[in-house]
Amino acid sequence: MSNPNANIKEGFYSKLFARFYDPFMESMEQRVLGRYRKQLLEPLSGNILEVGSGTGINFKLYPKGCHVLASEPSEHMLRYAQERLKMEAVSANIELVLAGVGSQELEKKVPPGGFDAIVCTLVLCTIPEPEKAVESFKKWLKPDGKLVILEHVHAKTHPRKAFHTILNPAWKHFAEGCHLTRDTAKMLRNSGFEAEWEHDFTKVIPFHVSVMRLQN
Repeated sequence: MSNPNANIKEGFYSKLFARFYDPFMESMEQRVLGRYRKQLLEPLSGNILEVGSGTGINFKLYPKGCHVLASEPSEHMLRYAQERLKMEAVSANIELVLAGVGSQELEKKVPPGGFDAIVCTLVLCTIPEPEKAVESFKKWLKPDGKLVILEHVHAKTHPRKAFHTILNPAWKHFAEGCHLTRDTAKMLRNSGFEAEWEHDFTKVIPFHVSVMRLQN
């Protein structure tokens, strides 16, 4: 649910959201999400783009030798990421950039075909036009590059799906643009990706985890 939007004007609520994001997510991270992050990120190597890096919770999981361009458009989130880099032992080379998908700042930093992996963890739920973002990912990945996904998604059962649809307008305001109603895996398949590995699970809300590559 970190915010990947480009060049947004942030107010008091955005500052408050950044302040309480990690405490709000702590229990879920410890009980569930942390182990999936570790499973997804520890095997990576080379040049990596992390989209919507938030407060930097992934940083300590990247292996030594990786160069990670961590893009985050929220100055408040980025401030916490900078503090995390000072406080935690990080093996990879992490470069922070205040930018989001669609911004000129990120385009200047991102060479076509320059990345071995693009990492999206709790980000595609928030991007206003995720299909356009995915088209950029296809341009930025190397031919054999990986798209690494950890996202919450729309429910599959009808009662819960209907509930999420009703709740979504209020949730978007509360969670800085985050949507409860996106079928991310389907969107990625329709955009030309196929899963090398994937897993769906529900913990309060449904999640999708996958490592994807472009179809040949």
